Amino acid sequence: MKRKRLVLLALAVSGGLFLFFILETPPVLPAVMILPPGPLVVKCGRVPDRWIPARWGWLHRACWFVLGYPSQVTCKLQFVESSGNVASIVARNSLGQPQAESNGVAIWFLPDGKLGPPQDARQILGAARINSEVQQMARGAVVKRAARYSAELFSRLEKETVDLSTRLVVTANGQTNFVASLRGQLPYGQALFVLDVRQPDLATNRMEFMITVDEIDPAGNIVQRKPGGK
Repeated sequence: MKRKRLVLLALAVSGGLFLFFILETPPVLPAVMILPPGPLVVKCGRVPDRWIPARWGWLHRACWFVLGYPSQVTCKLQFVESSGNVASIVARNSLGQPQAESNGVAIWFLPDGKLGPPQDARQILGAARINSEVQQMARGAVVKRAARYSAELFSRLEKETVDLSTRLVVTANGQTNFVASLRGQLPYGQALFVLDVRQPDLATNRMEFMITVDEIDPAGNIVQRKPGGK
């Protein structure tokens, strides 16, 4: 009888581990997907933490002991207003073809995480830095000149990329002026650059967004990753 229980326990553990690795293995995704502008649809928390009720602290602690604490990330945001048509912005910064373009936005990965030298036509409206656990929704916002620039961010750490989902919203005087939702496989050490291209020939008040995501250690220091792993 005792041996049968041990066999059943071993089968249960093996089945649980099998499900864990199946569920934690993400599908192969394109570099960037531009999503409908609605709220992000994500599953917060890693497996099995997301299945454990919040009041069961002892079980959460047991998972952390076995799997380690959830990784931490820091997201840096820049909200920028530019006076220039799309062609001039692309030419000024030698951006080339975007990774993706749809729903009134174009998206690039910037290898050095920066645009070209500051121009008179560009104004940084605000910046934010948000620390959070991996696979937890994070939010940040900047308010300036009666306008609110906000972002929702959800990230997973992969071997060579950060799987980043974000929703960007600009409101002014109670009205929504801009909404963009996307999911990108952002290579480590690079930045996501999002440009408003709804009216490409118009040269006034065009929004730009710059997003970088880095893993951090418990002390808040950036964990340096390179393509192919740490």
